[in-house]
Amino acid sequence: MERGSISFPAAVILGLLVGAGAAAGGYFMGRGFYEGRRAERYVTVKGLIERYVKADLAVWTITFTTTGADISAVSAASERDRELVRSFILKDGFADKEVEQLPTRVTDQFANPFGAPNVEASRRYVITAGFEIRTAKVDVVRQASQTTGELIRQGVVLDGRTFEGSANPAYLFSRLNDIRPAMLAQATKSARAVAQQFAADSNSRLGAIRRASQGVFQVMSRDAEEPNPMEERASIEKKVRLVSTIDYYLID
Repeated sequence: MERGSISFPAAVILGLLVGAGAAAGGYFMGRGFYEGRRAERYVTVKGLIERYVKADLAVWTITFTTTGADISAVSAASERDRELVRSFILKDGFADKEVEQLPTRVTDQFANPFGAPNVEASRRYVITAGFEIRTAKVDVVRQASQTTGELIRQGVVLDGRTFEGSANPAYLFSRLNDIRPAMLAQATKSARAVAQQFAADSNSRLGAIRRASQGVFQVMSRDAEEPNPMEERASIEKKVRLVSTIDYYLID
């Protein structure tokens, strides 16, 4: 046999090895293509869950103003109003720890260069004071806030101004963490039911989760369809909504 030549048995073995290698390479290439195609087949669904809850915290601010030409007289009148408001609050059963006295503000309108140019001398001094009530007695706050006419009849000038996005009283739900796990589980279950229906309609089977987004918890007034912070804070009865987005693989 000449140097460099390959015997017949050796050539056969080499051919088999080359063929097996090509076959194995073809298998792995084909498997990779299948996995790539599989990764493209998925469905995106949303799971919606809503739960009705009741506010468990009320924040109510009662402010009042006193005006006059003499600062001493205005101060004395403000102290009188303060005692009337305090008595009004305490008669509804609020504890001292639930009531906080707000800082007193004194304004000399003659000293304000940007004030109204025609301020009467009888309204030169303005004293604003008040109380903030923070309590779990939301129903008591709702009832008491509807009877502030008693103070007006006693000569107390209530400052009823509100600011954009606020409500007075404001009713809050502070136990979102207590219901979060159960709502997440229900939203996931809802999304899976929708995905299973889609898979059945497309003659597929539902696979594993490809990607999931928890979504955002929204607290709204009970009958609202869209979030409105002002409306939500003014409502004791609320609705918590969660929309989760989940991708599921589809399998042939």
